[in-house]
Amino acid sequence: MKGVVKMGKQLRTAIIGTGNMGRKYADMIVSGEVKGLCLTAVVCRSDEAFEWGKSLGVEVYRSADELFAHSDAYDALIIATPHKTHPELALKAFALGKHVMCDKPAGIYADDAKKMYETAAEKRLVYALMFHQRMRPEYQKLKEMIENGEFGVIRRVLMLNTRYFRTEAYHKSSPWRSSLEGEGGGALINQGQHILDIWQWLFGLPDELQATVMTGKYNDFDVEDEASILMRYKDGKTGCFIISTAEGEYEEKLMITGSKKSAVLDSGKLTVTTFSEDTDEYRKRAKCHAREELTQTEEKITLEDVSDRELYVRMLDNFANAVFNGEKLKADGKDGIGTLLLTNSAYISEKEGRRIKLEDIILANDI
Repeated sequence: MKGVVKMGKQLRTAIIGTGNMGRKYADMIVSGEVKGLCLTAVVCRSDEAFEWGKSLGVEVYRSADELFAHSDAYDALIIATPHKTHPELALKAFALGKHVMCDKPAGIYADDAKKMYETAAEKRLVYALMFHQRMRPEYQKLKEMIENGEFGVIRRVLMLNTRYFRTEAYHKSSPWRSSLEGEGGGALINQGQHILDIWQWLFGLPDELQATVMTGKYNDFDVEDEASILMRYKDGKTGCFIISTAEGEYEEKLMITGSKKSAVLDSGKLTVTTFSEDTDEYRKRAKCHAREELTQTEEKITLEDVSDRELYVRMLDNFANAVFNGEKLKADGKDGIGTLLLTNSAYISEKEGRRIKLEDIILANDI
């Protein structure tokens, strides 16, 4: 791509945000796990982080402004800072002609995410979102089945996730965490972005939703630690999405009910049930009163065992390949709009106590 300085077949990359995820990305690149990226610069504000940055053998800057002032040191930027800062940093990078891989979410408002996507597209820059859960084999399998029409007509979806249990120590681990002022929300804007992305990736966005968003149900703070969202689609499909970050039992469940097949994904284990006949047709022609003439075949699907780290590596390599070879992004900037559209709509639904049409939300930057 024009303007990109290649180091062999690697893309010169800077990282801004050297907390947990920023350091993980740096380690993946420096260790050589990510074949397509070469780390050339990091932003480290604290003395401890500065020393860590120096140990990597790359340029170390004290601020984002200093990094942007030395734009000749890199061609792509990985943003791993608190959510609210993502739009400003990405837009500055785009103005300098830099490609961007942004941690989830794109920001906290759908209209900011829309501006980021449109700016990158206008400048013909690669803009990716780190929705690495898309790379999990179980979701890849379900995506393939849906696109092949194996479920027939999908009628109902249930997604329940209590995977991301968080303690008080976590919530207090950084001043910006778990606060309206610092994070812009709670479970939905943080952990829920990954799950909501899988929802939109597999099933698309609903026409409308109604939400119950519980603020500080388990914790003493001003953001949600539990949320339930009911969704309705124009084609009649309905869905229920539930997230909690404070329940003791680990549950990560997705149930898809179709006219030809149903599927249950439970903590990474996928079971698919195939009906002997399309149930829409069966309901019309059967002479019995229930399922007497409908048989079912159950199959447990064997899936590849992939570590979370490998999922991140695959996303970062995809980002590099998109710059060099035009490879299709696994998750692009447009996907960042969808997850925030769902989140913003849920917040408004709770606040106003009513059902929300998503098409009315895209410019609602006053939640």
